[in-house]
Formats: sequence, C-alpha cells, structure tokens
Amino acid sequence: MAAAGNAEMARVHRDVTERIRVVRRLDFTRQPRMDATYAEHAKILEAIQHKRGDQAALLLRSHIQTSQAEVRKITLHQLHMARQAVC
Repeated sequence: MAAAGNAEMARVHRDVTERIRVVRRLDFTRQPRMDATYAEHAKILEAIQHKRGDQAALLLRSHIQTSQAEVRKITLHQLHMARQAVC
C-alpha cells in the first residue's frame, strides 16, 4: 500500500493488520486453514476484479466469520490441552 503512494490506504492496511494479528497467527497454524484462506482471498479478489462489490463483501464477511470460528476452536483446544497437562 505504501509503495503505491496512497498514505491513507497504507494507514488503514496497518490498522487492520494490527487488529487481526492474533487471529492470523492462530489461523495459520494448520495447513488446511492456510489453503482455505488463500482460496477465500482469491475468490474475494476475483469478485473485486469483476466489479462485484456486493459479492466481495459477502465473501469477506464469510471469510472473517470462518477464521474467527476456527481460531476459537484452536484456542479452546489449546486451553483444554493445557488444563490436561496441569492435572
């Protein structure tokens, strides 16, 4: 974003990146999620390229919800494993 010379888009990108850092870190711990993420991003970009803003927005929302759900599962699993290790 910064290389494109758009300071506002670069700022927004930095803000979003910082907010999703934890989600990204956990969501990218398993290869199937990484593969799914890349596929979901490709579909979002394709919708944008074809000027289908409504479809891109729906795909983006779905992607975010899926990532959040997966991260929740990963977190709960890690907590469960930590509790078992203590007991």
